[in-house]
Amino acid sequence: MTLDLRRLRYVHAIAQQGSLTRAAETLGVAQPALSHHLAELEAYFGTPLFHRTPRGMVATDVGRILAAQASSILRSVEDAEAAVRHGVETLAGAVTLGLLNTVALSLAVPMFKRCSERYPNIRLSIWEGTSQTLVEAMQKQELDLAVNLSEASEGSARLLATERLVLAGHKDWETGTGDIPLREALSRPLILPPRDHIIRKLVEWAALQQDIRLDIRYELAGGWTLKSLVQAGLASTIIGRSAITPEDLAGVLTIRPIVSPALERRLVIVHSPVRAKAPAVRAVTALLRELVVERAGEATWTAVPVPDTEDEA
Repeated sequence: MTLDLRRLRYVHAIAQQGSLTRAAETLGVAQPALSHHLAELEAYFGTPLFHRTPRGMVATDVGRILAAQASSILRSVEDAEAAVRHGVETLAGAVTLGLLNTVALSLAVPMFKRCSERYPNIRLSIWEGTSQTLVEAMQKQELDLAVNLSEASEGSARLLATERLVLAGHKDWETGTGDIPLREALSRPLILPPRDHIIRKLVEWAALQQDIRLDIRYELAGGWTLKSLVQAGLASTIIGRSAITPEDLAGVLTIRPIVSPALERRLVIVHSPVRAKAPAVRAVTALLRELVVERAGEATWTAVPVPDTEDEA
């Protein structure tokens, strides 16, 4: 038996789908055949690659290593095929970009549009997620690059923009307008994400510095549902400015920038070390920075200029 591309695709599909049935459907092979190949691989390596659980297939430590390597190899094969088909002068291939949920509201649509216009042979995929799910996807080699928070990223990450945090509340009972001092914002009844969320950590640190006891009425991880609670008038929240859309402001939400001092979070670009130098990935990175600069301002973030000599890889 040899560890060929076909078997690498099998391992990658099982790890992604978490199910032999779904992996077989994705691959277009019979499930018994897929189970047979997996058994051969486990016998070849002398160790289980997946745990069989009632909820599906969960990769073992060895399985995660093999699945990550399989992802990297398969992407390199795609790059090679694209280069041969389209020539070295044409940017082509598959690129997977991870975006924070709130950032995706501002960047996902224009990224798809601009990439298809400028690089029609690049197949761009965008994953939305939280800071933690993006970290996990990058570790599994499922992403080529991602926009994440600096606090959740490794030292190789490069600063992309800084984003102000704002107090978001219901228009009917948020009587003030304009900037709001941090102490006043923290004194409001709040809806916040769970304790492992970056914004929650920033807010708790600020409250500690101001010697304020937070009044956290509800905890909620999902950004869309969190805004729904604010729209229902249950409490205010502290959130990144880019998470508030023009549609939100046209409805019942109002926002007030936090000052004295301001609360900010830093957005960074993180690259897969395996794919950072791929021409298609470098092209998508340049498009991303371009759009971030274009959309910078009070309604989104402050972009960080990149020197012409900077090498994104």
